[in-house]
Amino acid sequence: MNHKRMPIIKIRLIGPIGLMSLAAFFTGIASMANQKPAAPQWTPKLVLTLVIDQFRADTLMRFNSRFAPARDKTGKLGGFHFLTEEGAYVPYASYEILQSMTGPGHATILTGSYPYRNGIAANYWYDSKTEQSVYCVDDSSQSLVGIENSEKIHSGTSPKNLFGTTLGDEMKNAGYPSRVVSIAIKDRSAILMGGFRADATLWFEPKNFKWVSSTFYFPNKKLPDWVTQMNQSLEKKKNTELTWMLSPISEMSGFSSEKSMALTDEYNAGKIGGTGFPHKVAHGTKNALLLPFGIDMTEELAEKAIEGLKLGTSKTPDLLAVSFSTHDYLAHAFGPNSQEIEEMTIAEDRALSRLFNFLNRHVPGGIENVLIALTADHGGPNSPEYLTSVKVPSGRIDEEKIQADLEKLLITKFGAPKGTKNWIIGDDDLQLYLSAKAIETSSHSKLEIETFGKEYLKNIHGVARVITSSEIESGLFPPALLGSQVAKTAYTQRMGNWIMIPQPYFIGAGDTTQHLTGYAYDRMVPLILRGKGIKPGKFAINAHVVDLAPTLAWFVHSLPPAACEGRILNEIIK
Repeated sequence: MNHKRMPIIKIRLIGPIGLMSLAAFFTGIASMANQKPAAPQWTPKLVLTLVIDQFRADTLMRFNSRFAPARDKTGKLGGFHFLTEEGAYVPYASYEILQSMTGPGHATILTGSYPYRNGIAANYWYDSKTEQSVYCVDDSSQSLVGIENSEKIHSGTSPKNLFGTTLGDEMKNAGYPSRVVSIAIKDRSAILMGGFRADATLWFEPKNFKWVSSTFYFPNKKLPDWVTQMNQSLEKKKNTELTWMLSPISEMSGFSSEKSMALTDEYNAGKIGGTGFPHKVAHGTKNALLLPFGIDMTEELAEKAIEGLKLGTSKTPDLLAVSFSTHDYLAHAFGPNSQEIEEMTIAEDRALSRLFNFLNRHVPGGIENVLIALTADHGGPNSPEYLTSVKVPSGRIDEEKIQADLEKLLITKFGAPKGTKNWIIGDDDLQLYLSAKAIETSSHSKLEIETFGKEYLKNIHGVARVITSSEIESGLFPPALLGSQVAKTAYTQRMGNWIMIPQPYFIGAGDTTQHLTGYAYDRMVPLILRGKGIKPGKFAINAHVVDLAPTLAWFVHSLPPAACEGRILNEIIK
């Protein structure tokens, strides 16, 4: 018979220290025997990721006094206070990217990656070979689903230009039967959060005033019944009047001091009934999307998705991503300190409350089985006109004039381009793009042309620095934070030959406000997580938005997204 030998423990005692060590040894053994097993990691039934478009880091702090309580006497859940008081609130999370805007922001949130890896360096860029503007979610091989004759409205869209995966993709790649839904009024917001494997990615088509999707997600060209029902409900309300009144609380917070100025973009004050309350617009028009109606409509579709797909009711976690685009539309028209933005934030607080209470009723175990994350895709500055009026240096940079003037200088220096009309094929978001054909047929190198153009651009009033694509390709980055932002954004095939970095509070012509920089007002946003596995509190930690995806992945037991560069925010985990 083969007997197993018991292990022999040899103990050598040397004086009183040895006796103390022996006592500690046996005390440890006894403690281990009495110790309870570690509690299993909490797994949510649903991960709810909320994004508010152009929601600057200080927004929650400025309007804090006007939000509903975390829980009222009846047990009803509030909105923002429910998150900030019962969750982990990081007031200053950061995007470490060169230009803060909707496409790059939403691409970052659930991929945990920077533009140099995920490819979404801007909302639009120019293809130097075709000399055409490219939208970040363009895909001509797809078409819209949800409206007839969609090919006449928009070329197709899909996540084709996004490299890497989203959190929802990885949940499905792990083999979990998770359901993934992404909703936003803006198509790029919904698509870049939903990724490649979403069960439903939906956005709003303002001309037909309907929720739509793409054949990429619905190859059978049919929307789910719960979306169709929502569209039918919207159709019945067309041509009625929408009126936006001041909220019942008559005393404002005192931070609504900015006046509406330079409203030259398509979403201007004149289209929503002037610069004072009440604002009145026609239901069924795109101007209705600037009112709280846009927030309410988005929240209602989220409820229908929860019911229609029974989100949060299976054994493995589901994911619902919702982005509220209306805040951005309104901020571009009125500015972030306007009374309209304050009132919109109050409307968002109410909408979040409705959604949280709905989840509390519909998810087994209630809201305690939901992991909620809230952040923003970028912030935004005050208008230069307002800032100038209060003596803060600011201004506008006229991109069209700069392009025209530089084109003349290039022709004078290098001659007319061959085989194409212009040296510069376009400008977008303080970037200028050269024609590849003009460079190829020239006797001068790209480096020489870019260096010449830089000398002109860097002397323009309001321009702090100019970076060229040749410098980026050679690894010649500016120092410190700006250099890091350039490196993490630089997907050179989708960036201009000249990138103008403005001085603080200088923006392009057009909108009341823009968000095209890595300055604090553009890059800093709130980040909040609330759930059973999260420590409540206000955290002064160094957190980046890329950290959200891996932190959520930790809770749902999936790999972080493929190109993820963030860390798990262990400081906020129980």
